[in-house]
Formats: sequence, structure tokens, C-alpha cells
Amino acid sequence: MKITFLLTSAFFVLFLGTNFVNKYVLSVLRFTYPTIFQGWQTLVGVVMFKALVTTGHVDTLMSGKEWHECALWLPGMMCFLISIYSGSRALANLPLPVFFAMQNIILIYKGISDIVLHKQPVTLYSYVMLMLSILSAFAVARTDPQFHPEGYMWMCVHVITLGAFDFYTNLIRGRLKLRNTERLFCCYLYSVIVLAPSSYFLGDALDAQRFPYWYFAKFYVGCILSGVLGMLMNLCAIRLHEASMSNKSWIDIASVQSAAKILCSCASLVFYDIKLSNAFAFCLVVNHLCSFGFNESASYHKMYSSPGSDLEALDIHLNSVESNGGKSTLKRHELQQDLIRVEMN
Repeated sequence: MKITFLLTSAFFVLFLGTNFVNKYVLSVLRFTYPTIFQGWQTLVGVVMFKALVTTGHVDTLMSGKEWHECALWLPGMMCFLISIYSGSRALANLPLPVFFAMQNIILIYKGISDIVLHKQPVTLYSYVMLMLSILSAFAVARTDPQFHPEGYMWMCVHVITLGAFDFYTNLIRGRLKLRNTERLFCCYLYSVIVLAPSSYFLGDALDAQRFPYWYFAKFYVGCILSGVLGMLMNLCAIRLHEASMSNKSWIDIASVQSAAKILCSCASLVFYDIKLSNAFAFCLVVNHLCSFGFNESASYHKMYSSPGSDLEALDIHLNSVESNGGKSTLKRHELQQDLIRVEMN
């Protein structure tokens, strides 16, 4: 429980720092060249992964994995790339509370995944919270005093690809043999490979030569912090998910992220200029509270009503045993027998 609390606190700090730094670079400094900015962030992620593996803080990546296992994850890598690119374009033009409110639309993917893939019934409370969250997100767009068509257009692409990423991850959960850290590493590496030449083909490399802050330290500090904090935030989210599943904790990463969005949205009102009307502010409050309520209800129902949590916990433990190179005394066939017993129960 103590580890979960520490990871949750760290995630709040990293989430706040990552989004504030990204907003500062994209909106205040106006570095609106997403192929370069996202390419830099993912490159930092790849380098940090290599450093963490070398120091032993992260298990060896892609050890003993076949190429077809990585190929199965290719659609996920593509969705990840498009989501970070479109998210960067959207965040440059939308305030943080609006960005998070629009991002909450992906909860509908989570609801569909629970019903279709995991065969979990949706309670009346969860359904009401989900519908209010979706409707209030559209109401936010309608009442936004600083409505930016391009920002909302890229936000639509971001929501679609992020939701597709989440849905595909749940769809192939039983077949994909890559650990969570290996999936993230593949996404980072794939993004670097694609974004590096794209910066020239899409013209960002040439347009960026006119950027006025190339010789300012605050720009380089912001870029370095955005890459490092984003990487640590993703790793913290993975550790938090694994800790909560292994300890059968009621804390779910989706609930923690919803709470972090509320905190970050409130803090952004102090640091950034946002025009608020009564209807606009009301829709934002309803959206964030209902999204948090849906995630809390879904995590509670999954923990106490579904055997899936036990299966996921055993699957996480199985991955950790395999990553130790057979040093554990617990054999793979014993874990498989436990999985069969859980399914029969």
C-alpha cells in the first residue's frame, strides 16, 4: 500500500510537470513543429530506456522476442505515433482544461471494451456518468469562448487514435507477449524512426529555422524537461498499474489520471490566461467530475465483481518471472495451472 501511495504521488507530480512544460513550449514559446518536438521527446525516451536497462532499473528489453511478436504490436505503434502528433497540434491551440475534457471522450472506448471484450456489465451509475461525460465534452466545445477550429480538428484525430490504441491493446492482451515497458519502448523507437525523416518531408525542419527562441536557455530547458518528465510519467503509470494489480488495490491508473487531470486543470487557471463564461465553466466541471466518477465506478466494479483482475495480476507476475531469466523457483506451468483454476472459478 505504501508503494502504491508513493507511485500515485509521483504520478501526480510528473503529470502536472509534463503537461505544464509541454503547454509552455507549444503555446507560450510557440514551438509548433510537432515532428521535431515529438521526435525529440521519443528520442529522449529511447535513450533513457537504454540508460535504465544498463543501470538495472528496467529489465532487459526485447530479450528472446521474435519479430512476429513485434509485428503484432505494429498497429499499436502507429496509433501511438498519430496520437502524440495530433495531441501536440491540439495542445498548442487549446487550454489544458479543454484538452483534458475532449480527451475524456475516449471513455466511450473503455466502456465498449468492458462490454465487448471483457464481458463486464455496465452499471446504471457508470452509464449515467459516461453519458454525462460525453455530452458535457461536446457542450464544452459549443460554449468555448476561445473556440479554435484547428485545435478541435486535431483533437478529434487525437481522440480517435488514442481510443483505437486503448481498444487494440485490450483486444490483443492475451496474444501479445511483450511486457508493458517493451510496448512503450517499441512505440518510442518506431516514432523516432518515422518522425526523423518526416520533419523534412512535412517542412517542419525548414520552418523551424525561423523560430525566434533558438538561442534562449528556457527553450532548451523546456525541451529537455518535456522529454525526461514524459518518459518518467509513462514508466510511473506502468509501475502504478502493475503495483495496483499485484496488490489487488482499489486504486486504478485511469482513476488516478482523472484526478490528475482535475488538479492540472485547476492549476492551469492560475498560470495561463483562460476566458471562462458561466456555461463554459459549468460544462468543464461536469465533464471532469463525471469522468472521474465513471473511472472510479469501473475500477471498483472490475476489482470486486470480475475475475479479470486476478488473471491480470497473474499475467503480470508471469511476465516478471520470465524477465528474470528463469531464476525464480516458480515454474511457468504452475502459473498456467493457477490461471486455469481462476478461469474455472
